[in-house]
Amino acid sequence: MKPKKQRLENSIEILARQNLGYHEFILKFSDIEEISSLIDVRDLDMWRTLGLDITRNESNEIELGTRFRDISEQEFCVVDIETTGGTTNGQIIEIGAIKMKNGAEIGRFESFIAAPVVPENITELTGIKASDLVGAPNLLNVLERFKIFLGTSVFIAHNVNFDYGFISHSLNEIGLGILLNRKLCTIDLSRRTIASQKYGLGSLKELLGINNTHHRALNDAIAAAEIFKVCLTRLPFSIQTTEDLISFSKNAPSVKLKPEPVLRALE
Repeated sequence: MKPKKQRLENSIEILARQNLGYHEFILKFSDIEEISSLIDVRDLDMWRTLGLDITRNESNEIELGTRFRDISEQEFCVVDIETTGGTTNGQIIEIGAIKMKNGAEIGRFESFIAAPVVPENITELTGIKASDLVGAPNLLNVLERFKIFLGTSVFIAHNVNFDYGFISHSLNEIGLGILLNRKLCTIDLSRRTIASQKYGLGSLKELLGINNTHHRALNDAIAAAEIFKVCLTRLPFSIQTTEDLISFSKNAPSVKLKPEPVLRALE
């Protein structure tokens, strides 16, 4: 991770643990070029357009909404993308997302994105052909609409750093800023709530009896959302707020598989 990006993320992590006085907040983030070059850090509405759910309270402190919000009151957006390659040589060709609150779906987003070519290996993996993208909206159009759909909800994905990082990079490349939403990885959360030998999306779908088409954006988002719902039913009682949940997904001990009994041959 680049040092500047790490500094921004570390500063936001401080907000996840404690409020900051308004002037302390301004001083801290004015000194971080990655954000101060994008927005006026004094304008909290601009922070929210980048997905960070912050407010200024009656004590003149900046607080992060996810720090105090009960999990049942939080909006989560489970996202999956299909791409033609990595961030340096590829682009997003499909986005699928499910927005959830209190275990129920409250919205969904799905779109192809125009691209001049789809590599053969991507077609083999996803079934998406270049002809499927003819007439699809361009990247700017789709990402503008996706940002509105996402809002300040918590961004969830299976291997979240890939989807989150790719979308944030793509947004920045076309002049729409970066993502600052709080994020959660269903692989990490599954490791702490579901006993399994493997934690890939396909393996967890099979284990949990989730049946749908693999390697298409909306279907994979739906599958990840179902996995997330299972995880929520297995949380310790002490996990109450959204930040409790995010911290638990990163730091709690992993679930241990019970050893299979050894059957001795009858003598």
